[in-house]
Amino acid sequence: MSDNSFSTEFFERWEHLISSVEISDVPLRFIKSINATFKDGQSHVFEIAAILERGKDFPEIEAMIENYLEVFDEEIDCVDFHLNVSAIAEEVEGKTNKLLD
Repeated sequence: MSDNSFSTEFFERWEHLISSVEISDVPLRFIKSINATFKDGQSHVFEIAAILERGKDFPEIEAMIENYLEVFDEEIDCVDFHLNVSAIAEEVEGKTNKLLD
């Protein structure tokens, strides 16, 4: 299912619902990217799909990101993550359909 199959209203509802979710509560497969912004204004972005394409698996990516955030903890101002709303919606839709069948 592609992003184009969902209406803008659909995305707005989902984004509103998940805007307050903590990163530790979200499986990595549902995250598009993680952006660490440093106190000096610079940032580092982890593009999950690009890292997967380089042959890393989810446990390796998770360990890499956790290590990075730990090493630079004192220098990081904030960490933002961008969710893959389509992947979340597909997962929920699939489980809902199974439940209702």
